[in-house]
Amino acid sequence: MIAKDQTDKEKKRRQVALQKKYSQRITIARQGRDAFGAKDFLTASKKYNEYLSILANFYDLEDPFALSPTLFDSKKDVTEMLLISHVYWDIARINEMTPKLQKNFTKAVTLFVKFTVNQPFQVLNAEMLRKYNKKNKNSPCIVQLNQAYQQIFVQSKKCFIATLCYGEGHPTTLTLRSFKQDLLSTKSGFLFVEVYYRISSPLTLYCEEHKLLRVLLVSIAKPFLSLLAKTSSLSIFR
Repeated sequence: MIAKDQTDKEKKRRQVALQKKYSQRITIARQGRDAFGAKDFLTASKKYNEYLSILANFYDLEDPFALSPTLFDSKKDVTEMLLISHVYWDIARINEMTPKLQKNFTKAVTLFVKFTVNQPFQVLNAEMLRKYNKKNKNSPCIVQLNQAYQQIFVQSKKCFIATLCYGEGHPTTLTLRSFKQDLLSTKSGFLFVEVYYRISSPLTLYCEEHKLLRVLLVSIAKPFLSLLAKTSSLSIFR
């Protein structure tokens, strides 16, 4: 009985300690970002791993690289998920130039992509990665970085304007989503999808906040999307 009481007290003590750390996690992540900005990569890495470890412990995970978007609410936790994606991105950049740390680089980039795909900030992160790749063409990891950029679009199920017009599960939306995957298999098609994402994401977000513009966009886009869905079997981008 005494042993059980001690175990319960220890469990409660650990829960209180974890809750305290959890309440401090954002401050710790910001300290990591400040250190990264000051090019103090050792401190940045330490703080970032501390932040991720707190989250991992909170969700009963042993590995801070085992975090998954499914653990979070895509609406309520969007700010934290954006932060997590940027933490993994910074960790990737810290490990990018060190051959001995390529395994950590790969894991961090993979999780950056994982926490980017299908999120409201997907286009923001994709554009950040595109600009970085363009500026750092001589990086020893440029092949993996370019693949990461492509994977964001390949794995994404988003079709912004179609979803706005028809809804997430409408047959037209599903058909156009499948068509998007076909386009991604060609260079010209990929460029088309890339431009589409850059334009459609901010456009639909803006229209969602302005009812009249939303009605106008839907009335203009619906006939075109319907026609595109019916003719999507044509290989116009090959």
